Amino acid sequence: MNMDETILLNYLREECTDEENRMVEVWCEESPENRRQLEQLYYTLFVGDRIAAMDAVDTEESLKKFKASVREKEKRINRKVLSIRWRRYAGLAAAFLAGLIFTGGIVWGFLSNKLSDYTIATSEGQRAQTVLPDGTKIWLNASTKVIYRNSLWNSDRQVDLSGEAYFEVAHDKHAPFIVNSKQIKTCVLGTKFNVRAREDENRVVTTLFQGSVRVDSPTTGENGHLLKPGQTLEVNATTYQAELIEYSQPSDVLLWIKGKLHFERNSLQEIIATMEKVYDIHFVFEDEALKSERFTGEFSTDETPEDILNVLTQTNHFNYQKKGRTIHLKKK
Repeated sequence: MNMDETILLNYLREECTDEENRMVEVWCEESPENRRQLEQLYYTLFVGDRIAAMDAVDTEESLKKFKASVREKEKRINRKVLSIRWRRYAGLAAAFLAGLIFTGGIVWGFLSNKLSDYTIATSEGQRAQTVLPDGTKIWLNASTKVIYRNSLWNSDRQVDLSGEAYFEVAHDKHAPFIVNSKQIKTCVLGTKFNVRAREDENRVVTTLFQGSVRVDSPTTGENGHLLKPGQTLEVNATTYQAELIEYSQPSDVLLWIKGKLHFERNSLQEIIATMEKVYDIHFVFEDEALKSERFTGEFSTDETPEDILNVLTQTNHFNYQKKGRTIHLKKK
């Protein structure tokens, strides 16, 4: 049967009567196409670029109201419609964060009945922005997974990261914020920093923008490396050897948040400097004259360094050779 779109919109906004709720849930179970239609309507309604809402949202109060709503509605449902209702609650959790999402692909999962652990994930080519229950703002790059662990037995705020994410941590001197990546811990009280810990890279790269962080590894224990704003620390995930780097423009590390790299008659040296920070790779100029070559273009940060270089080399001015994490550039 066909369903009035007005009723579907009211359902997503939680403005339906009990009878209308039952109608929508029965209709949703009738076919996968109906479910896809409801999901598409949800994304059309809620998902968009609303970054300004980040500063206005009252995270704790909204989360309390949401949890109370879930508990109240769970009392009224029966086992027959439990699964479809649960999917609806998952959608409402995403709606709770909808004003914070600027690129599709966020997955918000509840991993326990106590709502103590949260999983936030993006797939390839997708980015997301959200707020954790403690008020910490987080931006996720593509192919990234974050698990926020809210233990009743530990005052620390523990986050497991696979991929790359930028954090603006809500200050709490009694509850340190710890990012775990490949047995390497980034420990903070309140600060702004980026952590890159991709599964296909044997390294963890932490860049600090504000405040202070300490990066611990199994070899340093809790006497790890202290970073100052503007510094980047790269730690090998096998040997735990650490290298401290200071970029002239550390903010370029966060260009992935915008999703675009725009060059307007920039020199190749400037372009390469940006790519080194965005992709955590190293370039070597075999010919110094190449540094002054100028290019104009726009690329997605989801493209690989090779994709960008393949376009730039169409000028016939240079070619490149990749060896591990190093790319050699030489004149043709």
